[in-house]
Amino acid sequence: MAKKKGLARSFPLMLGAAVVIGAVAVGVTGYQKRAQALVAGAEAAKLAQIDGPPCQTLTGEEYVARGSKANKTFVFDEIRFDRRYGHVDCNSVSTGQGLGYVPVCQFSGPSLLVVTTPKGSFYFAPGAGKPTTVITEDGTPRCIVDGNFRPELS
Repeated sequence: MAKKKGLARSFPLMLGAAVVIGAVAVGVTGYQKRAQALVAGAEAAKLAQIDGPPCQTLTGEEYVARGSKANKTFVFDEIRFDRRYGHVDCNSVSTGQGLGYVPVCQFSGPSLLVVTTPKGSFYFAPGAGKPTTVITEDGTPRCIVDGNFRPELS
């Protein structure tokens, strides 16, 4: 008499198939997320090539002499940013040279900016309501008055 193939005998096969299907689903999802992140990074890399009019720079004394101060503070990639107004969106962007990355921050309209790096404090006055991009390479920030701010990302 032939043995019946019951649930107890086929359960390990069903469990193994479920594990394989789950692993494939997780792998495909991870691959898709990575591909989307690479596309987003490539789009963000264009930010590092932004060129426009530079922000007005201030000395420390000129900044102190102003009545208003940049009082909204945050730290990104070990760089301290102080702004007077607005929103901000920061990202580490590939320089295209090996594994090099630079922090790029876009501000919606900061009015005043103070960027503090290990090389010191840098003061900028781009003006109220003017979208501004700050690219910090080798500890020295470069401030550009630029209209690429996208508020949906902030």
